Amino acid sequence: MKALIQKDLRENLKVALIGLLIFSLLLLQAYQDSITLLNNLLLGTQPALFNGLQPLLSNSVQPEAAFFCGIFGAVLGWLQSRNEAHRDLWAFLIHRPVTRTEIFRGKAIAGLCLYVFGAGLPMAVLVAVVRTPGHIAAPFEWAMVLPLASIFLSGVAFYFAGWLTGLRQARWYGIRGLGLGLAFIACLSAFYFREFWQSLIVIEITVVILATAVWGAYQSGGCYRGHPAAGRLALTAAMAGGCVVVLCAGAALLMDVVVNPLSGHSSPVVYSYYEMNRDGVIYKVTTRDNESVEAVDLNGHPLADATTGGKTIRAQLSEHQAYGASVGTQLGDRNMALNAVGRRGYFFAIQKVVDKTIWYLDRHGKLLGYDSRTRKFIGSMDPRGSDGALTSEGFIIQPNDLYYYFQPDSEETWRYMATARTVYRADFKARELKPIFTLPNDDEIGGYAVAPSSYDRMRSENLLITTRKTVCLLDSEGRTLFAVPYQHGYVEYPTVEISVLEATNGSTANFGVWFHPDAGMNEKSGWKMPVHVLWIGPGQTVAKTADLPALRQPEQLPSWPDKLATTFLPPAAHPAFGNNISNHWYPLSFAWAVISAGIGWALTRRYNYSIAARVSWTLFIFVLGIAGLLTLLCVQEWPAREACPHCGKLRAVDRESCEHCQSPFAPPEKNGTEIFAPLARE
Repeated sequence: MKALIQKDLRENLKVALIGLLIFSLLLLQAYQDSITLLNNLLLGTQPALFNGLQPLLSNSVQPEAAFFCGIFGAVLGWLQSRNEAHRDLWAFLIHRPVTRTEIFRGKAIAGLCLYVFGAGLPMAVLVAVVRTPGHIAAPFEWAMVLPLASIFLSGVAFYFAGWLTGLRQARWYGIRGLGLGLAFIACLSAFYFREFWQSLIVIEITVVILATAVWGAYQSGGCYRGHPAAGRLALTAAMAGGCVVVLCAGAALLMDVVVNPLSGHSSPVVYSYYEMNRDGVIYKVTTRDNESVEAVDLNGHPLADATTGGKTIRAQLSEHQAYGASVGTQLGDRNMALNAVGRRGYFFAIQKVVDKTIWYLDRHGKLLGYDSRTRKFIGSMDPRGSDGALTSEGFIIQPNDLYYYFQPDSEETWRYMATARTVYRADFKARELKPIFTLPNDDEIGGYAVAPSSYDRMRSENLLITTRKTVCLLDSEGRTLFAVPYQHGYVEYPTVEISVLEATNGSTANFGVWFHPDAGMNEKSGWKMPVHVLWIGPGQTVAKTADLPALRQPEQLPSWPDKLATTFLPPAAHPAFGNNISNHWYPLSFAWAVISAGIGWALTRRYNYSIAARVSWTLFIFVLGIAGLLTLLCVQEWPAREACPHCGKLRAVDRESCEHCQSPFAPPEKNGTEIFAPLARE
């Protein structure tokens, strides 16, 4: 086996070297892009992508790595099998003084070593460079490596899928590559799941299935007949996964390119929402396809202005719209939104850029500073208690902190930061945290957001805070502008919004406070949870209140062609689509499954399969629907048939006797070329 490993390493080393060079250039370009993005951020020429400053999390690196690992792994595996595809070379290979299992093991060891060399080595170098201080001016933690690790491991699935493609014997070459569909599912899991262990389980299962299918192909010379039981099951699972992927992609492509354009389906999106003007008057605005078409007050009177001069409703509302802020109250696991190590999670967010220093808030609630010139960590600003001692509390991570882009703001060098019970005014230039507001021990901050303090200069110096018990607005020095009890509780009403009003047209209110119900709870209650509104007048008093009926937002359901396409999927897959598919589409999906199972039963009966094989394949097809029928057609070998001279029925030519009457085949006619003709008795 050692000689076999050396042979495969020698034959395919050039492929690994080419892959190493290509992948190294891709990762080097990603590293240079992060440096360019850092320079543009400091110059203020463009907003910055948070993850773009860390090459390991770059939005370009992960798709490019997945694309490369998939292609490189598949090509490497295919070449390993195609080198012995010639029948003479195959016969020479399997007649070595080692078992076929040892041949498979030796070639797998060589192929995986080459894959690690071509794809793993550049990744390891990138991690080492990023990990070394002075190269990247952004936080690093080992969990950032896990997304690329899952992508790298998914390439192993493509390696075995490519190997199976070149090794398997099939009538149509295209169906040999269906194993790549199962590998694609493994790669997709690396992007879909939020936690590394979830994608790791899917990748491991996929690799085991494909590796077992390759091992079984070595036992039977690439043919389905002769596979061991484990190899047959693995090959069937691999082909089924590929058929599901091809069926879904084909149905989506057909509907998007052909059926949807021809059907002319176009349903306008109409929805309504409440809006308050600066006088404290609430309007119900209705939009159609993102264009405002109607605005009426709570009494049903339409918005009217004789001086509009042909302005649109949206323009009229914008002139007098009350600006404010919105807070999502989160208590409990504050880091839930950032606690993912997957592709959808963020590990840090930029807070300020002051004097060439970039300040980040990481997913653990730590405020970290990096010098953009040396690209090294220079220190952190940690919250302190009333006695000046450091506390173990981390800063609250706001949903706004996860915003995709960071836009350098004005000359302001400070920002509000908050822990569970204290609000700080963070001076990033002086690197100081000044506590301006503290809650008692029996209360806790749920969220905060800056709010405009006036309309003349639109300065955002006020701070809206929600706690377990109250909603309050603070000025820049921490003085309370108003405080009201939290209406109905933060669980049922997690979103709080304020509107800053102006004393015009006799209005005496200064602020409007909105309590919006949780959308999921409201839907379960039948949209019976109202929107609660308070008007705060002078002296921090509640001038009036109102409960507005909940506006049930229409759900944009897929068109009938899209629903029709989903019926080609197995009936068991429909619950994954939730309410997007009406119940009356289920019978059609069930009908496709029954028809496919009937066709499968007829095919297996026609080729005289055993009763056990017929029942097994029929149940398999019924569970997977059309994809199961395609699997049967792709996996099984369908020999030619000819009429039996004894019973007249069609029989398979690869059998020694007729499967109907058990009569043997007639010997071939002599043509004078026989060299082993039997001796005739003289």
